[in-house]
Amino acid sequence: MIASNMAKKQPVKMMKLIKLLFLASLFTGEVCYAQTKVAALRDFKQVWDSNHDNPRGFYFEDQHHDLDKFAGEWEGAGFGGHQWSVRIVVLKKANYYHSYWSDALGLELSIAKDGKACITPTKGLLSGTSFIKGWEFVWDEEKDSVQPDVCKVPFAYGKADKPYQGIAVMHLHLNAAHDTIVVRRKKLIGIDCSVIIPDYISVPHDAEVCTLRRVKK
Repeated sequence: MIASNMAKKQPVKMMKLIKLLFLASLFTGEVCYAQTKVAALRDFKQVWDSNHDNPRGFYFEDQHHDLDKFAGEWEGAGFGGHQWSVRIVVLKKANYYHSYWSDALGLELSIAKDGKACITPTKGLLSGTSFIKGWEFVWDEEKDSVQPDVCKVPFAYGKADKPYQGIAVMHLHLNAAHDTIVVRRKKLIGIDCSVIIPDYISVPHDAEVCTLRRVKK
């Protein structure tokens, strides 16, 4: 009789356990969902500022498909007679500092002069690839508005890129016809080191480095 009662109780206990596990999974899912807040990529600066420069848990989605206009294969002649060849792709939900996620541009870069390949940035590449991971859109301080046709891309030189070191922030300006990109060098960033950059971007601040023409979408 005792054995029979125990046999009856076991299915009841099992059902309670299943219900508890189900509720726990729902709760966990809700918590994870709540922690990931979605914002438009165009709103990056507003979110950054309102969260004290720490947009942890946000996913900046390219809801207006601005990045798609940059994607494709590009070629052009740059400063000092350097020939540029660039492949641009759109990276979906790229991880930034294990803090937030963002859609971004990815650049596969090849630069040569007189048939000889130049050293290109290898620091901070998208993990497992040869793509430089871009940053957010440029913010126009005078107009107090975002410029979705201008993207920031860091050229970060590491140990493998000697003698070059540090970061050169590049701005990619896309024209209205989406067939030309003007690359300009902006600020230089040295983290515990002086900045040494290659000849192909050794131009004054905000000067044009290269004009790229679209060769393939």
